[in-house]
Amino acid sequence: MRRRVHQVNGHKFMATYLRQPTYCSHCREFIWGVFGKQGYQCQVCTCVVHKRCHHLIVTACTCQKNSKKADIKISEQRFGINIPHKFRIHNYKVPTFCDHCGSLLWGIMRQGLQCKMCKINVHIRCEANVAPNCGVNAAELAKTLACMGLQPANISPNGKLVSRSTLRRQKKESSTDENGVAEVSASRLKIEDLIFIRVLGKGSFGKVMLAKTKETGYLYAIKVLKKDVILQDDDVECTMTEKRILALARNHPFLTQLFCCFQTPVSISRDSSGCN
Repeated sequence: MRRRVHQVNGHKFMATYLRQPTYCSHCREFIWGVFGKQGYQCQVCTCVVHKRCHHLIVTACTCQKNSKKADIKISEQRFGINIPHKFRIHNYKVPTFCDHCGSLLWGIMRQGLQCKMCKINVHIRCEANVAPNCGVNAAELAKTLACMGLQPANISPNGKLVSRSTLRRQKKESSTDENGVAEVSASRLKIEDLIFIRVLGKGSFGKVMLAKTKETGYLYAIKVLKKDVILQDDDVECTMTEKRILALARNHPFLTQLFCCFQTPVSISRDSSGCN
């Protein structure tokens, strides 16, 4: 009989019998069990996870066969993690387990590699297979996506995330009325077209809110800035510079894409707090 393969974000997980104590690469918890197949292992990048965690994997598989496909999809996706690790050889004084394949780092000296930024530990043989997610807590990210109604294994089942190329295509396909006058494209968003869901984060300069369009249900992260605060702190030039940078950041691995921006003459509030 063929072993069942669970494909999640390019990973090919199969139930595997673990011959030594192993930790899950997703939740970092111990994989219990003595008899039977305790966990799932990707047959390409060799990462090991719990059976309950395999569908929560957010990062894509780093296999060479999928690298070309990933490069093609970069321009079409709105969600991606591409923050490379900075590994260096490290000597461990206590028993340490690999954060990728979950097995023990064997040896007396120079047993493995440690990222100097996020401090994860991996085998030297696992360096090429580690996903570029430095500083990202995959478990917390998967939990946040689940709270928003999104499945980490398939980022766009309910949210209908749309790419920038789709928006451009929608602009070109703007319909015309009977008199031949072009109507306003649906891709031009207004504040009346959005439903604010929750606050993703707050800062001294503004806050970021999650919103979706009323007609299509597309999800957007909206940075909200107060005009009076910007004028008082004399940050108008800084705000315009940020807008220009995000507008020029096409497929940048560390910057989000800017789809549109607008301003309102009056205050907007999701709960009682006003914001422009």
